[in-house]
Amino acid sequence: MDDVVTDAPPPSRFSPDDLDNFAAPLPQPTPILVVSPNPSPAPRLLVVLISPTSLALLPSPPPPLHASLLLPDLPLKQSRAPIRVYLHPSSGALLAVAHGAIPAHRTRAAARSLISGLQPEEVLVLDAVRSGAYRGRLSADELVEGKLETGAARRRGGVGAAKGVAALAPPGSVMDGLGAAVMTECEIRGKAASMVVTWPAAARPSDFGVMRRVAAELGVDLKAAARVSGRAGLGALYT
Repeated sequence: MDDVVTDAPPPSRFSPDDLDNFAAPLPQPTPILVVSPNPSPAPRLLVVLISPTSLALLPSPPPPLHASLLLPDLPLKQSRAPIRVYLHPSSGALLAVAHGAIPAHRTRAAARSLISGLQPEEVLVLDAVRSGAYRGRLSADELVEGKLETGAARRRGGVGAAKGVAALAPPGSVMDGLGAAVMTECEIRGKAASMVVTWPAAARPSDFGVMRRVAAELGVDLKAAARVSGRAGLGALYT
């Protein structure tokens, strides 16, 4: 009689790849926020520049680097961190610039590290409309500017340069990526945050009221910014 305890088990009907489907996924490494050692008070405003149009608002030369957000699980194919945070000296605002694409499954972790590490009082996100997620019709020469807000921002009447922007219409459009993850994190933490999205993605900053107001606060020359936003290579930075 066979010994069912010591005998070798029969071959499994599942392949090793099938068995991996039942295993718990490996934990993702936590993003690393490296902050400047120079002490500074908690910022009143964090501006997150994501769209090609908004990236052109970064002053040249850039302000002093305040922090860098690193994702250890991503290969270092570029010379700069995926997100770099600059301290604007005169206004005291922090400018978080997305220098490269962040995978969709890592945007939430990146947003959590950014908001928890910097602790801004208010957040302004400048992103672009994705044509596939917009419920209305978009044409190449039609300008679209609209905003989404957290509950805290609505109770305050808006955030900074976004106060004069109308709500994104038509309702039902879907936003994703880093900007949406930042808004979700701010809503959870009860922070006032506004996300202004624009179309077309490579339009001139002077075409939109929110960009003109942010440029005025940062002392950016819109004519120079328009030349930067028109560079073909800038689209590769879009997240």
